[in-house]
Amino acid sequence: MPLSTAFTTLFGVEHPIALAPMGGSAGGELAAAVSRGGGLGLLGAGGGDPDWLARELPIVAGAGKPWGVGFQTWAA
Repeated sequence: MPLSTAFTTLFGVEHPIALAPMGGSAGGELAAAVSRGGGLGLLGAGGGDPDWLARELPIVAGAGKPWGVGFQTWAA
């Protein structure tokens, strides 16, 4: 059963759950699974590695649900 909160409304998700964008650990598959489950999947792209992003972004984007990317501003 979806829970309506400011978070769910703002991000267009069913559940007020966000995957922590853990750099190198929260890849496209994990972020996509959280998004498909009704939460906000966040891709952990702290290092800003272009090759890693090119590989992982299409995976999470293919979920067809809201998602995001976590960057560390000092590393981007």
